[in-house]
Amino acid sequence: MYWLRFAMLAVGVFFLTYAVLSVALAGIWQWLRTGLRIENADTLFIMRVLPLLGAIVMVALVAIPSFWSLEPSATNEGIAWPALILFTAGALWILFRFGYIVRSCREASRFFALASPMGRSLGVACEIPAYELRGAGPNLFVAGVWRPRLFVSNEAAEILDAQEMQAAVRHELAHARGRDNFKQVVVRFCAFPALASLDHQWLQAAEIAADDRAVSDEMGAAELASALIKVGKASARMAVPDFGMSLVPENDAPVSARVQRLLDWKASRPRGSSRAAQLSLLLLPVGTIAINLVWMMGQMHRFTEIIFQ
Repeated sequence: MYWLRFAMLAVGVFFLTYAVLSVALAGIWQWLRTGLRIENADTLFIMRVLPLLGAIVMVALVAIPSFWSLEPSATNEGIAWPALILFTAGALWILFRFGYIVRSCREASRFFALASPMGRSLGVACEIPAYELRGAGPNLFVAGVWRPRLFVSNEAAEILDAQEMQAAVRHELAHARGRDNFKQVVVRFCAFPALASLDHQWLQAAEIAADDRAVSDEMGAAELASALIKVGKASARMAVPDFGMSLVPENDAPVSARVQRLLDWKASRPRGSSRAAQLSLLLLPVGTIAINLVWMMGQMHRFTEIIFQ
């Protein structure tokens, strides 16, 4: 019974903390998006994972130590309805999100089975395996979480000239180097209704960041812009697996803003938020809990008594 109560507490605290922090982040995001426009993809990603990180830290640094140190192993306490409801809700949410990820990975594996190794030169040093796909519509995308692979549709190879293809491939390789597919898995695992706009904002920022890393001069920017126009204006684009970053995402707005940004390319673009600021934001949950650890452990013990009695 002791270890069952321990597992129920860990799952329940994780779910409750994640839900509360997600609601708080949704309110903060509504204020930020109207008063302060954040365009840095790394900053947006860190913001998005703060509820998940905060929930993990709360369980690891507060719930588990509090239970081990303050809850006696020999006790006649049972399992009350509040604990059972909280545990059930948390377990169902976790299973549902993991189930979605497993299902998406299996669908991607079946998708990959249709590809064949690239038989033509891309004109760019490609550090990941490249494959060609036959299907409706042009597209280029990087798929695969742990071992990213580049996929080029045969129609994309036909409509893009050599320079445009090289620029498009550099864009996709920028996604691979930035581990954007892994980040997308994390974002999708953290799905929360009130934070859908933040998810979409991160995706747009990730595309812009890949654009910036793919070009180094005005000519390269113009070639990438031309590739975006040709792929974006196609009446149908090849479907992309859930965990894939494509040249023109299906759920993205028209590419006109990205094209204009590339045509206005300048060598000295602002880098956005500094690494120090991003690190501070990432360490915020740890620092907040560490400062109040003793008080929070006491409150966690009281919370445990309430939900199990």
